[in-house]
Amino acid sequence: MRRLIIFLIILVILIIGGGLTALIASSANGAADLLPVLTITADPNASATIMQTWKAEQLFLLIGLIVTSLVGMAIVAAVVIWLLDRSMQNTGLKEAGIIPKAGTTIDVRNADKLPASTPDAAR
Repeated sequence: MRRLIIFLIILVILIIGGGLTALIASSANGAADLLPVLTITADPNASATIMQTWKAEQLFLLIGLIVTSLVGMAIVAAVVIWLLDRSMQNTGLKEAGIIPKAGTTIDVRNADKLPASTPDAAR
């Protein structure tokens, strides 16, 4: 219950902050009644709150590139960890005296229930 209250307080603070930002960005003169705002420039190229078309396109491309890179890195990390786990399982089976057939992976937790085979018995 305490975590929920803390979460709701943080959520309300974020909503209020977003509302104030939107109010200031929408009209600096109208927000002067609520908060003192000093407008430095009206030039869209120098403004941090006015988004031009080419700026929006560049931002969209940058976010797309970042997300694609993160997904690619996550896939590569998942494959590497899966291969390492598979190798560790096969090594554990060989140390236990169980030789798995080529291309099979057996869970090490169940290795004690399998019949032990040695290289000499396979001949």
